[in-house]
Amino acid sequence: MIRTQPPSTSTPGPAAAVNGSSRAPALPPPRRRRRPALLALAVAMVVLGALGAAYLATSLGQTSPVIAVAREVPWGQTVTPADLVEARVTADPALAPIPYAEREQVIGMVAATTLTPGSLLTRDALTEQPLPSPGQQLVGVGVSAVQLPTTPLRPGDDVLLVPVADSGGAGAPAAAATPRTVAATVVQSGSPGTDGLRVVDVLVNAADGPDVAARTAAGLIAIVVVAGE
Repeated sequence: MIRTQPPSTSTPGPAAAVNGSSRAPALPPPRRRRRPALLALAVAMVVLGALGAAYLATSLGQTSPVIAVAREVPWGQTVTPADLVEARVTADPALAPIPYAEREQVIGMVAATTLTPGSLLTRDALTEQPLPSPGQQLVGVGVSAVQLPTTPLRPGDDVLLVPVADSGGAGAPAAAATPRTVAATVVQSGSPGTDGLRVVDVLVNAADGPDVAARTAAGLIAIVVVAGE
């Protein structure tokens, strides 16, 4: 008796022929190459970033007491305790305020420029040289409303003291052939008195001081403001 086997009905496997040709065997995926140097660099950058953020947060939270200006101190005026106030600021290389611990050393010094309220006090804004400086004289010039500008005079303003015509009064100094204009710097301007005169303290060269004093006593000086540098 002859046995016959039924035809196979199984489906071809992955390696079965396709269009009459054999499929190439599947290759394993390529291995990913590890780079330890890049990994170490990435870890180092993360650590440095964390340390920098921690340092920044700590620095911003630390402040130190410094001296600030409580009220305006005109140029040439002496610094008093009421002119100073404590302020706290974070450390900044661009700033050089005077520490508040040195407050007693600052009191009694002279403002080398006009100190404005709210500003931090620095050493270059102060001087130990009181006014007048050597070679200068401080003269009070009394002038009427028509002998100076309406614009208020400020400490440090550059002005000219201009001789006016002599009326020939008994108290007037002898007129020079050519009256000379004198350069001066305003130190302080007072309020008008009951006689209508306003006294303006000015700095002049020592050689001009006596003549300026004599002329202002006779009311023979007018004040002209000039452009500053």
